[in-house]
Amino acid sequence: MYDKLIDLINKTEKPITKYDFIEAYEKLGIKSDSLLEVHSSTSAFGYIINKEYDICDSLVETVTKGVIIMMGHTGEFSDPSEWVNPPVPKEWHSMINRHRKPFDKDLFIPERIGKVAALFSRYKNVQRTNHPTQSMSVLNNTDDPSWLEHDLDDTKTHNPLSKLAKSKGKILFIGTDFSSCTSIHLTEHLSPYSTKKVYDYQRLDDLKQIEDILVTLKYIDDDEVDNFKEIKKQYIEKYTDTEYLKQVKLGFGVITLIDAEKLFEVAEAFHRDFRK
Repeated sequence: MYDKLIDLINKTEKPITKYDFIEAYEKLGIKSDSLLEVHSSTSAFGYIINKEYDICDSLVETVTKGVIIMMGHTGEFSDPSEWVNPPVPKEWHSMINRHRKPFDKDLFIPERIGKVAALFSRYKNVQRTNHPTQSMSVLNNTDDPSWLEHDLDDTKTHNPLSKLAKSKGKILFIGTDFSSCTSIHLTEHLSPYSTKKVYDYQRLDDLKQIEDILVTLKYIDDDEVDNFKEIKKQYIEKYTDTEYLKQVKLGFGVITLIDAEKLFEVAEAFHRDFRK
């Protein structure tokens, strides 16, 4: 960790502040009422004075009348029989399922989502959708409460990211790219080659009562095709030099803004046609 920090300092010409991020958002056309799905990496730009705090502050101070969505996933709450990184012994599966806590959106710490998204979930007025494995942290500054609705059946596409695509929203990559885009995962149910699975979970409802729920997920099992890479390639080929793909450089990183609806269209066509 120390060596990485020294390397970051040595590479940085000038420390980066939240105001640098705010200026970059303005160049991209992000406004106070923008609707955004955000993915980010603090290490992509150089030495940021307040690290992930500057990124979160810059976003909440810019989007004061719109919506910001980040991931709040708890993938470790999934079925232990499907864990591969790392797997656990088969004889443990039933015991893990029997003894683990019901999902509590107000308690469970998001996992493997990066420092910015983890911090964002703690910001004032940020609320979390009540999905046991794929929850999302939402700062909703609009008067539309449906931004927090998240169906447990992902084939019904009733969740913040589907709403984003239908509402002319954007996807903001702060030092990242399509490879971390949750909306691409969400489109996997569109593929005729996807696998449908139903999981039996427990969670706490709004009254903190335990409820048994069924979660339906569809995803592509095989790794023969890199969906993210192919969808990225097709999107860039189609929308380079248009309003649907904008980029600005900051430090030694890049901030990219794409269109959520256009991404869904590209992904839908890919899932429908590409594997043929």
